[in-house]
Amino acid sequence: MVYSELILLGLDVPNAEEAIRRLGARMVDYGYVRETFVDAVIERERTFPTGLPTSIPVAIPHTDAVHCCRPAIAIGVLTRPVTFGEMGNPQGKVDAKVIFLLSITDPSQQVVWLQKLVEAFQHPHFLQHLVKSRNTEEARSICQEVLTQ
Repeated sequence: MVYSELILLGLDVPNAEEAIRRLGARMVDYGYVRETFVDAVIERERTFPTGLPTSIPVAIPHTDAVHCCRPAIAIGVLTRPVTFGEMGNPQGKVDAKVIFLLSITDPSQQVVWLQKLVEAFQHPHFLQHLVKSRNTEEARSICQEVLTQ
């Protein structure tokens, strides 16, 4: 699910929507998602925000499987945080430093992958190591190690 070509380190964007657009464009370019994916994720994020106030704040935007071609996670490590709405808290905001953009092709796997990610966020030092990654292969390896446990 984690591929080096879908990891953007040092992503410098002005807001959450642009972060989703940049990561989503990479997923489109590599054939993981359909052209409709990015707009669908942005629209869903407005109604069901995905920011989480973890040790290093994150967001896990995603959308319906109809927009996805292959299972994958695009990861953006931001140079400066961008604001997402907080999951489960309509008034809450989260300044996310890392974004995990999900392409889930099997709807029954959506909750499974969200749970795996939430568990990974609780893993000691996972997010700290990810944001300090020197290159995409190192970032991929860190994610694979934690997400395949």
